[in-house]
Amino acid sequence: MQSVIQPTEHLHHRRPRENGVLVRPASQEDEEGLRRMLSRLSRESVHLRFHAPLPQAPEWAVAMFVNSDRRYGESLVAVAGDEVVGHAMYARQEGDDTAEFAIVVEDRCQARGIGKQLLSALAESAGREGVRCFTGAVLGQNRRMFGLLRSAFERVGYAMEDGAYVVSAPLP
Repeated sequence: MQSVIQPTEHLHHRRPRENGVLVRPASQEDEEGLRRMLSRLSRESVHLRFHAPLPQAPEWAVAMFVNSDRRYGESLVAVAGDEVVGHAMYARQEGDDTAEFAIVVEDRCQARGIGKQLLSALAESAGREGVRCFTGAVLGQNRRMFGLLRSAFERVGYAMEDGAYVVSAPLP
């Protein structure tokens, strides 16, 4: 049986930027905040992020989100007030200047510019590390992600593979 994320009560205390959202590298200290954020995702958001019809985000996601090996990628969190409300990460492809990216923003915070803020910070970080292109798999019904990609990158390529669009976006 697969473990799932359960809601918890403990909250981190951090100061947000003036716009109310701070984007920063994820750390081990964010484990509970990420667990709470993932527990608040709707079934639809879980499906769009993990590409599987799971009732809740899987517990392994928390460990993956906080344990990014910075030699191969980056993991960022968006914090509003004292809550983690979003996460973005990239993993560099071995021997290449390409990295696979993924992003999730909790439902109640979507369509507020947090995804673009996360993706822009992630692209900036990746660019400094020599990454020239982001790739990722996006389900066809994830219209918000397609809009986010078009708003964040000058060019976005699309190819259908295994029931999802494989997107590629050269970094600025």
